[in-house]
Amino acid sequence: MRTLLLALACSTQLCACASRSEPPYPKDAVGWSNYKEGTTKFRGRFVLRAGESTDNGMIRVKAVELLPPRFTGDAGDFEARARVRLAFISVSDEKVLCWDDFPDTGGGSVPLPVEYKIFDVGVRAINLSEGWVYFVLAGDY
Repeated sequence: MRTLLLALACSTQLCACASRSEPPYPKDAVGWSNYKEGTTKFRGRFVLRAGESTDNGMIRVKAVELLPPRFTGDAGDFEARARVRLAFISVSDEKVLCWDDFPDTGGGSVPLPVEYKIFDVGVRAINLSEGWVYFVLAGDY
């Protein structure tokens, strides 16, 4: 009976993982470019592969790692979604200012000093099979 339950649990995990649909590569990633959508100001739209980074001369954003979903049985669980670990690094001294994990089609605020003018991250898509994340940075300019 134990073996049957273990086999069932493993097959459920594999099926759930295999059924994740991957998004297409975005066509509107422009890099560092200030723009508005409604009343929200954005600093840019980016596509990075794990390990890649981009900077604007003041701050570097690095996609440290793409994290696959962990199927915990709770669809609302944060770890049940693919995530990206982003690091925010000062260009002048290479100091890591902060880092956090952000969920696919989610986001959150970034506790950066105000002079960097970046407040939030919005993850628009994560493609685990191709190894990239598409995200926006909201802030001021």
